[in-house]
Amino acid sequence: MLRAVARCCGHWPPGAAAADGMLWQTELRPHAAGEFSMAAAQANLTMEDQAQVLASPSATLVGVYDGHGGVDASRFLRSGLFPHVQRFAREQGGISAEAIRSAFGAAEEEFHRQVRQEWARRPRLAAVGSCCLLGAISGDTLYVANLGDSRAVLGRRVGGGGGGAAVAERLSAEHNAASEEVRRELAALNPDDAQIVVHARGAWRVKGIIQVSRSIGDFYLKKPEYSLDPLFRQVGPPIALKRPALSAEPSVQVRKLKPNDLFLIFASDGLWEHLSDDAAVQIVFKNPRTGIANRLVKAALKEAARKREVRYRDLRTIDKGVRRHFHDDISVVVVFLDRHRERRHTRVVDSSSNCISAPVDIYSSNTHQSAEPLHG
Repeated sequence: MLRAVARCCGHWPPGAAAADGMLWQTELRPHAAGEFSMAAAQANLTMEDQAQVLASPSATLVGVYDGHGGVDASRFLRSGLFPHVQRFAREQGGISAEAIRSAFGAAEEEFHRQVRQEWARRPRLAAVGSCCLLGAISGDTLYVANLGDSRAVLGRRVGGGGGGAAVAERLSAEHNAASEEVRRELAALNPDDAQIVVHARGAWRVKGIIQVSRSIGDFYLKKPEYSLDPLFRQVGPPIALKRPALSAEPSVQVRKLKPNDLFLIFASDGLWEHLSDDAAVQIVFKNPRTGIANRLVKAALKEAARKREVRYRDLRTIDKGVRRHFHDDISVVVVFLDRHRERRHTRVVDSSSNCISAPVDIYSSNTHQSAEPLHG
């Protein structure tokens, strides 16, 4: 099957543009219920965000993976999560909340096997993890599953006539210790651990280390044998765990799509740090579709520059690594819901930014993941 796979090859593909050397975008692509747009901006020395879309005749999958501690977990999800969703959908007779939960569990187990296999050579891998946001559209049903603090937002039309206005509706539950609800949840799960949530370095953090409370990976905060092993001293001090401090159990929302549901925005927290749900929805609603994901990324970058009292054109000249002081990596996928459109042939677009220079979109065959139909 044809797939688009981002690789670092030293040239820009047709339809991509980046006046800012740390920006990437792709042209509008078709999916079964409309079109989608993707864009990304790099801030870290190596891009830790990954994003992808699988568009088959029967279903559309969207993944946004915001890595931390390194790129391994987010890159693993880019190559490994969709095959698990496909397998469980096939085995269970279609996409469902249970199939998605099973896919997340299988991905967690598979990445853990990789960590165990490479432990002696790469103990640092036990401290690598990723947020994981998955959207699945099957027929008129939307599933949104999440670990961490990436976010999915729906743009919905209100008012009469063909125009009207658009309102934002958040579809994903976020797992970040900044939320009082999350802190209460962690305290209830760990009544005998006064250090389960600590305010450190200007933010609430699980065990004083990490802000997200759910993730793929981060096994040093889930299994005590890792941080207690002498090999882990290369990475950090031992961490006292009476039980896993983090979870890999996703929050899953199920929604029937309605005629007034216009589009979906899936993005890593790098976007939402600078744009509210409503601001993002208004940008998509009031502007042409072409380049819309890139427009969202640029709006976030302009707001980041304003907060730091620098000009946007000066921000664009700051190199990766140093740029992390101004904003995080950003990945955005905008999915338009035009359910009257005819279904298209299967295609996967993978916007992963997995190289130091800007990513390149190359269409190629790939045997690691078949783009098989997802029966709904």
